[in-house]
Amino acid sequence: MNESRSVEEWTEQVKRDIAENHVFVYAKGEKNAALCGFSHRVMEIFNHLGVPYEVRNIFSDPNIRPAICAFTHWPTTPQVFIGGKFVGGCDILTEMYETGELKRLLQASKPEEA
Repeated sequence: MNESRSVEEWTEQVKRDIAENHVFVYAKGEKNAALCGFSHRVMEIFNHLGVPYEVRNIFSDPNIRPAICAFTHWPTTPQVFIGGKFVGGCDILTEMYETGELKRLLQASKPEEA
């Protein structure tokens, strides 16, 4: 049986996840297999835009959600990070997508090609 990581260990993992991935989502479910409508909507937006992104399922360990919520001071999931910065959840991302702000942010924060 796998042992759970502590909240502190997950906080360090959160820092690595967002540093190593231009777009990172903490969601209910796996990439392209969301377990709630809000997580599904976020993934649908990134898929529609053709943006590469990574997902961590908050249900894979009981300490992920407390760690991510403490890290961002945001109580709900999904939680979206772009360019290492917390952007928000489904409602904020949807609004940004509809106004074109999300596309601009993604372009402005895109890492340099090596």
